[in-house]
Amino acid sequence: SERGRSMTEEKTPRDTPFTLALISGACAGTTVDIALYPLDTLKVRMQSEKGFLAAGGFRGVYNGVLATALGAAPGAAFFFSAYEGFKPIFRRMNGGVEH
Repeated sequence: SERGRSMTEEKTPRDTPFTLALISGACAGTTVDIALYPLDTLKVRMQSEKGFLAAGGFRGVYNGVLATALGAAPGAAFFFSAYEGFKPIFRRMNGGVEH
């Protein structure tokens, strides 16, 4: 058990299941896009040659977020799955050590 372990013992890292990495990646990618989409929209509007208010101002900052979030989910899911899939391979190549 964890209580019986001494502070000097190293924990052996457990591999993340593929489906967990897939779902985590999709959720993370979607969350980031939904959270940052309005900021990116405002930034683009501020850079507009027409001016901020003529480019839309604060109106409709979430317009188009669904398509962006749906597009980000598969890419982030793939990234997380690939990262977690290769991590044990690189750990073994590095003698079982993670840095």
